[in-house]
Amino acid sequence: MHITIKTPQRSFITDPGNWQGESEYFHKLFSGKWSDKEEDGSYFIGSDAYIFEHILQYLQSGVLPVFYDKKTGHNFPLYQAVLAESRYFAIDRLEKWLCERRYLDAVKINYQATETQDRGTYQKHTTTGADGRTFMVEDQLIDITTSSNMDVTMVPVTQQTNVFYCPDGKHGRSNEEYCRSCIDRARVSVNGGWRNEDQLKWCIVRKEVVVDHDLCVNF
Repeated sequence: MHITIKTPQRSFITDPGNWQGESEYFHKLFSGKWSDKEEDGSYFIGSDAYIFEHILQYLQSGVLPVFYDKKTGHNFPLYQAVLAESRYFAIDRLEKWLCERRYLDAVKINYQATETQDRGTYQKHTTTGADGRTFMVEDQLIDITTSSNMDVTMVPVTQQTNVFYCPDGKHGRSNEEYCRSCIDRARVSVNGGWRNEDQLKWCIVRKEVVVDHDLCVNF
C-alpha cells in the first residue's frame, strides 16, 4: 500500500510494506496510534527533504550508505546529518553504522606503481640523416590500460644508465651487437663506445577506489 510522506520541501511516495530497513518511529506512525495522518491521507514530517531522501533510500533498500567522492573524499557533514535523523526515527542499524564509522571500512583505495622500463615495449627502426649516414633509432611505446574507476598519474623519473654509441659514428646510439662490424674496423671515435647518460622514464601510478558492497548489505 503506497503512502505519501510530506516534508517542507517536497513529498515522497513509498510502500512501507516493501521496506528492507526497520524504524520504530515509522512503525508507530503508520499504525495509527499517534493520529498524525493528514486529511488527504499523507503524513507530514519536519525533516529536510535532502536528508530524508537518504533515510528513505536506506529504508527501501536496506543498503547502508557510503557518501564518498574520488575528488573530495567522504562527506562527513552528510554522515552527521543522516546520523541525527536516524536517531530521531529510531533506525538502530543505520545509527550503529554511522556511529561506528563503518563506512570508512567500506571504501578501499588501491595503489599500483610501475615504470615504463618494466611495462614498455621497444621498437627499433633506422633513419638516414642529411649527410647520408644511417642511424638506429629506438622508440619506447607505453601501453596503459585502465578501468573507468581508476585514476592514472604519470610522474617523470630521471635515472643514470649506460648507453652504447657506434664507435664508427655511423649508427649513432646503438648496441654492440648491431655495431660489431664497426668495432672490428677499429675506427673508434672519441664519442663512441659506452657513456653514462640521464634517461627519462615514467612512473605510472594507478589509483583505484573500491567500495565493499557486501559490507554495506550484511553489516
